[in-house]
Amino acid sequence: MTIDAAAYVGEWPFRALEGTVADLATTMRGNRVRRAVVSPIEGLFYTDPRPANERLLRRLARRRNLWAAPIVSLRMADWREQFATLADKRRVRAARLAPAFHGYRAAQAGEAADLAAELGLTLAVQIRIEDERRHPPFVKMRDVPLEDVVALAAAAPSTRVVASAVRLREMLDSAQHIRQLKNLWLDMSHLDGLCCLKEARDAVGARRLMFSTCWPFFYARSAVLKVAEAEMPAREKDAVMGGNAERAFGLA
Repeated sequence: MTIDAAAYVGEWPFRALEGTVADLATTMRGNRVRRAVVSPIEGLFYTDPRPANERLLRRLARRRNLWAAPIVSLRMADWREQFATLADKRRVRAARLAPAFHGYRAAQAGEAADLAAELGLTLAVQIRIEDERRHPPFVKMRDVPLEDVVALAAAAPSTRVVASAVRLREMLDSAQHIRQLKNLWLDMSHLDGLCCLKEARDAVGARRLMFSTCWPFFYARSAVLKVAEAEMPAREKDAVMGGNAERAFGLA
């Protein structure tokens, strides 16, 4: 079963880009993706992402193959209560943090990681969402250092941690530490270049990598082709295309 570990719906304010649940479902059918974990784009920009999360959950209510990763800002005084509320929602499998958007460091999320484990949630940390060269001149946002997410996972071994939108170079640079962790997964949406997935597999192992499209920012077909190009053994391909996501998000 193919699972998209990182898709998004909503509107992006900096260019004409909108992802609807209906369009996502069509894209999934066209690329033989059976299930997806979805976050709301607007939640990246809201001081309090709750309205975006509530809209997302309403839109996913009748979509049995779509699971939610709502966005929580740790700058909100009641973020702990938000975690607890989300954990009670049937469609929720993860809480997504966006430190670069909400103004804190991933290293400050230790308590959130512990609470996520207590509540049975996966903690997804957004490294980036779009290439910084596409940022408007008045918004130049720094990426979240992958090494901070690796350190977070190391400090919270009971928490399932996902690093979203990791680039190949930073993955290679942190490979030694990543391989030591059993509770860290990385989505492959921002891997780029010929044989990028094979290089990533060789560096960190197939069990840590998850098929992900970052739709609608990227074409879903490009993620499918990355896996085909890698020519991995069937067992590794099955893990990347779905098995790893089942474990990372508790979907099994």
